[in-house]
Amino acid sequence: MTASSKLQGLVLDDGWKIVTALIRPAASTGGMFSNSYLAEKDGRTAFLKAFDFSDAFQPGVDTLKELGILTASYEHERNVLEHCRGRRMSHVTLAVAHGHVAVPGLSAMEGRVYYLLFEKADGDVRVQMDEADASDAVWCMRALRDACLGLAQIHRELIAHQDLKPSNVLCYGETGFKVADFGRSSMRGNSIWHDDLAFPGDRTYAPMELLYGYVNPDFVPRRMGCDFYMLGNLAAFLFTGTNMTGSILARLDPQHHWTRWRSDYSSALPYLQEGFARALEELDGRLPIEVRSDVLTLVRELCNPDLSLRGDPRAVGKHDHFSLERYVSRLTHIVKILEIKTRIARRAA
Repeated sequence: MTASSKLQGLVLDDGWKIVTALIRPAASTGGMFSNSYLAEKDGRTAFLKAFDFSDAFQPGVDTLKELGILTASYEHERNVLEHCRGRRMSHVTLAVAHGHVAVPGLSAMEGRVYYLLFEKADGDVRVQMDEADASDAVWCMRALRDACLGLAQIHRELIAHQDLKPSNVLCYGETGFKVADFGRSSMRGNSIWHDDLAFPGDRTYAPMELLYGYVNPDFVPRRMGCDFYMLGNLAAFLFTGTNMTGSILARLDPQHHWTRWRSDYSSALPYLQEGFARALEELDGRLPIEVRSDVLTLVRELCNPDLSLRGDPRAVGKHDHFSLERYVSRLTHIVKILEIKTRIARRAA
């Protein structure tokens, strides 16, 4: 057992008691380098993310070097969240506390566990979609709008999330939805080791250009364009359970798959656009009629394999090409219309 897995029962310096260890589901794609707990204080319950540094103490590993990398990861996420807190971001899951705790019986180095403490959510959208309300188009569109708002808030500060997926959009009841988990984020002007990775997030949800090794040297199209794609992917998932990355790749001839492709990305684009068009056709047939046109348009624009064409056509090539403000306005309007139609339908029933 690692130090981060031995926190149950410990009390943090600010009075939070770690009461329950949370088991990561077998199918989960998150939390690979941390352990999760519930903590309590003064009748409140919070979620604790404990960073797992055990890899640094494996045989053959340069412990000090690895600890430096792992500590930098913790500090990066903490600093990004503190920056977001300072800007009072309403649709970002902010840390309510952070620090480190010593595990009894272990050395000062091996037993030090860094943590971030968050307000407890009802669950992520993937889990909440199993509930009755999640079958409601209004619920799904609100989740998409709030995720877009969260991304827009961090983008204004030149922060890119880079790992937006269903498990990283959390539901807070009447408060709405918030974007969570900034462990793979990038902030312009603040370097972190994972910035050197072609794609630091979950590859299952990666945009096409990064899978094929095309990395735009400019921070904004590379990072914000990645978030655009993942927002479109979230739209497809919320209404149909579709992952556009897998859907596109499944429609390629095997020789055009990124694992076999040996030419440049521009040469792969015609095949990817064809696969994208076929994926959109299938998506069209599965979308609820009341949101079909809106969602299909969002996915078509946000998930375009061609980074230079991704986004609102009215903004492509302009100074606000990779701004989410247009999408915030569009989604806010769509939600209002859906809410009105739903109220009218209920009154008529």
